[in-house]
Amino acid sequence: MITLPSIEALDTHWWIEIFDNISREKAQTTYESLRFTIKHFDEQYSHFRHKSTISNLNDSGFLLEPDHMTIDLLQYGLNLYHQTNGVFNFLVGETSEKKDYNTPYTFTPNDESVNIPDPTQVLSITQEKILLAHGHVDIGGYGKGYLIDMLAYELKNTYQISEFLINAGGDMYATTKDGQPVKIQLEHPTDSDVVLADTSLCNEGFAASTTSKRHLESIHMTHHHVVDSKTGESHNNALGIYVKAPKAAIADAWATTLLISSPANHALTLQKHSVKVATYNEQEKKFNEWGKFF
Repeated sequence: MITLPSIEALDTHWWIEIFDNISREKAQTTYESLRFTIKHFDEQYSHFRHKSTISNLNDSGFLLEPDHMTIDLLQYGLNLYHQTNGVFNFLVGETSEKKDYNTPYTFTPNDESVNIPDPTQVLSITQEKILLAHGHVDIGGYGKGYLIDMLAYELKNTYQISEFLINAGGDMYATTKDGQPVKIQLEHPTDSDVVLADTSLCNEGFAASTTSKRHLESIHMTHHHVVDSKTGESHNNALGIYVKAPKAAIADAWATTLLISSPANHALTLQKHSVKVATYNEQEKKFNEWGKFF
């Protein structure tokens, strides 16, 4: 097993374990390539970077001759909007900014009335141009997962590495280790020193989300970094959400979605897309699951 050096990007640490038996020379070449991919994605698609592609779109309202990845990322966001019946809306960037959800994730609510637009009505995507009539794009709800999937594809198809684990601050994708599922531990949402349970990944992505992190209190209520696209507010209807899916981007988006809307509201969709969910209730000290999570 070789663990590649960690990489800092998209406000988290990235590290990759390779379980295949490869030379140190190949490991170094692989690391340099993956590092370039991660850094390039961070520079182009982080809405925190003023000159990124996402920031340029938000500032100007249009992009001329967009590249294939930009088109694919935005189409992916639209697909998630439809898949979640409008719960997941990647045009919450303006809401986050008005509520000051900015690096380093401070929070001072200064505009309580924010209208989050319907992306199917305000976003037009063609090969020639992208037009954004209203709202700000923020791919934070699926960007890490999307990039993890890119890296997994690169490992498999460019370097013919079949057994590995990619970990981006808790968002993951794993194949197998010695032909067996890769074991992981579920961290308690409020106490990182406590392990709630063990589970495993086998050619699938994983993401977790909680209302207990990145939140502060305003005069009226407690808010966190996940915003309901229909109300502009943040809810606290679940303490911890843990999601497995065939792709890391799918797991990433649903981990966000299910902090706003209960898994029971999406049971058929979760089953259709092979998404497995476990929610942890601190008061009851137990898990509930949708699909065979454990």
